[in-house]
Parts: sequence; C-alpha cells; structure tokens
Amino acid sequence: MIEWVYPTIDILPQIKKAAQINAQQGNDMSAANLFLYRNKYNTQICLTSEFLFRKYKSDGVVFYGVPLFLKEFSEQEKKQKMKEAIDLLDKSTFEPSLLFFHVCEKQLDLLREIYPEKIDMVLNRDLFDYIYLRDDLANLPGSKYHKKKNHISKFSKKYPDAKIVPLDSTNVKDAWAVEEEWFNQAKTQGELPASIIYEYDVIKEALEKFDAFGFQGQIIYIDEKPIAMTVASATKYDTMDIHFEKALMPFALDGAYAFINKSFANTFNQTYINREEDLGIEGLRKSKLSYYPAFLLERWIVKIDL
Repeated sequence: MIEWVYPTIDILPQIKKAAQINAQQGNDMSAANLFLYRNKYNTQICLTSEFLFRKYKSDGVVFYGVPLFLKEFSEQEKKQKMKEAIDLLDKSTFEPSLLFFHVCEKQLDLLREIYPEKIDMVLNRDLFDYIYLRDDLANLPGSKYHKKKNHISKFSKKYPDAKIVPLDSTNVKDAWAVEEEWFNQAKTQGELPASIIYEYDVIKEALEKFDAFGFQGQIIYIDEKPIAMTVASATKYDTMDIHFEKALMPFALDGAYAFINKSFANTFNQTYINREEDLGIEGLRKSKLSYYPAFLLERWIVKIDL
C-alpha cells in the first residue's frame, strides 16, 4: 500500500540514490528541484525498499513521475519490478488511468513493453532538457561560438577587475542580493509572469538551505558589488544541473551571462551540463539553442489505461 507524505530535507539522500541507480540526467531527478517546487506541484512521495514514488497535482490534475528504482535490477527484472510498481500506484487511486509527466525515452520504452495495448503518449517539446558537453561550454570551441566569445571579450575588457568567487554558505547573502535586484529590475519592465514570482521564493529557500542540497556555484563581483550568480548541483555522477543563473543590468548587456556560464563550467569535472527546459518561452529557447546542446532529452506525457 502506498502511503503518500510530503518531502522533507531528510529524504534527499534517497532521491540522490535514485538518480544514480536509474542513471537519469533529467532535472526532475534533482533532489533540490523535487523539494523546492513541492508547494507549486503539491508534491508527495512514497519510499519503499525498492521504489521511489512521486505524485503531483497542478490545476486540479493529478499526475505522477515514473516510479524510480532504489535497488539495482537486471533488465529483465526491471520489467517485472516496474509492473509491480505501476500496480501499486493503480491500487492507490480510483481513477481508470494513470498520467505520467516528464517521461524520458528510456522510461517510455519500458512502459511500452509492459503495456503495449494500454498506453497513449504525447511528446512535450516545452519540457525537453538541454544537455551540453561541459567541455563545450568551458572552452567554446570553433567558429559557432564566436558570438559567445565576443560577449565574453567585451565583458572582460570593460570590467578587467571583475572578481570570480566560488559560491558557498558564507556568501549566499550576496547571491540573494543579486536575485533581489534582478527581480526589482524585472518589475520595471512590466507585469511579471507567475513563474518568475514563484521562483523568487524558491531561490530564497535554496540559498537558505545551500549546504543541505549540496549546491555549488559562483558569484561575479565588480567593485565589490555582486552582479551575477549561478547555483547548481549534481543530479548524477556525470551531470551538473544548473538551477539558477542571474545577471544584473547593465552588466547582462555587456556579456555577464556568457562570462559566468563559461567561468563556472571550468570549475567541475562532470561530463555533461543540464540547463533544464525552456517551458516554451521563445527567448529562452533561442538562448539555450545558441549554446549548441549535445542533445535534447525528450520528454513525454504518458497515459496508461488500467
């Protein structure tokens, strides 16, 4: 029987364990994201000896994450165990079908194998994760990155004394100062989207719990003033997830985003960087594509009739 509870800080190690065992690079595998957005999506979880279950509710719609394994299984065992997990979910609801969001291709293949006649799926482009090679963002090789290199050159020449400092629990107040001023600058441009307003509180809690989440990041200072910051965490051994990245005006126009993006990519050893989804926002999509992702992690919405 599934007993749903709200996520708390003490379950973060189990979520991180699930990310490693299931070898998933998606931002939904981030323990920080699951916890920080728990109120927005009314997130509930259930931990058993073998599975991590995730349940969400938004705009009156209940949906689930595909159950995650908490033990290593063979490929044949995974098929049987996934069916057991879905059966448990089915018994916990009175609905005739189960709706799954953020389903990656590997998970979809397993579900289609188990339920070939009972499954419907829709590709959700707005939720694709942008996955980059760390080496590409750290080195910006070749002519395709010439605009990014020009932005960085402009910033470096205009602010030769810019100071790059690792972000940790001793200077998170400066990262929060960047977010506060960025938020106030954004308000002068017109009514803010609900997502930006919600993110303001999410960033505040993230910085307050910086060490608990195992975050890392950077701050850029100019004349002792913090003007840009980035916050990230590892979702699995080979992937770093960039959660937040903010730069103040007018420094943003002078290349601060390109500068901190490249600078931070040179500070860790993971093979990949996940810069998360674009949510269908045209400007964000254009920006993410301009860094030439190694691949896009496809996301599906899946309904299983049981």
